[in-house]
Amino acid sequence: MGVLWFQITGGEPLIDPDFAPAYQRAYDAGMMLEILTNGSRLARPEHLALFTAARPHKITVSMYGASPETADALTQTRGAFKRTYAGLLAAAEVGLPVEVTIIITKHNVDELEAMRSLVDQLGFPRNEYGSISPTYTGDGSTLQAQAPGYLDKSAVFGGCPAGHTSFHVDPHGMATMCKVGRDNPISLITEGPEGLMRLPAIADAQMLRTGGCTGCTLSSTCRVCRPMARVYQEAKAPLDHYCQHGERTSS
Repeated sequence: MGVLWFQITGGEPLIDPDFAPAYQRAYDAGMMLEILTNGSRLARPEHLALFTAARPHKITVSMYGASPETADALTQTRGAFKRTYAGLLAAAEVGLPVEVTIIITKHNVDELEAMRSLVDQLGFPRNEYGSISPTYTGDGSTLQAQAPGYLDKSAVFGGCPAGHTSFHVDPHGMATMCKVGRDNPISLITEGPEGLMRLPAIADAQMLRTGGCTGCTLSSTCRVCRPMARVYQEAKAPLDHYCQHGERTSS
């Protein structure tokens, strides 16, 4: 299909029993590989051996706290912090190309400086992410975790090539323009690569401003892509979470 860059996401991809052979096949095909992981299984010998022998372009690890109390509570998983930190230590020891994304929420914002310090001590580059969106199924409960003041809505949306130069595939082989815009999925299992020829038109249709965005006077400075705006709308999220009209109203 001409794929050059392959980002493997989850859930948590390293729990999949087929991860190693799938990763190795993509690596052998010459792809630039990025893995998005919580790092909980990164310290396992089989994963360290795989990534040192077939080095990825990048491993992005999410961090949810600087202490077991905070990280375990936020992820609702006992031992989450311990396993993630062990994974980061193991990756640092063998020199894997790790980048840490600090996920900022109202539950861990008090530990932000501690998280920054922890990553700096490990010697990894870091990013910070505070814009928590609704789920793709229309559930807006995740918005309650947002930390005021850390929502990144500054960049103007200038268009996106999703569906034209890139695409998303779920575990069942269904291809869509991206992980957000999932209308009219194409089955790569039944249609093969030829099915991707229909994807640009499907993507263009999802970029049209419909619903509450039709005729918007601020569209030239909008900071949210149309598929993501629809996710917010379907979740009945407050307007000021994604729209400048809402910000004007609230101010």
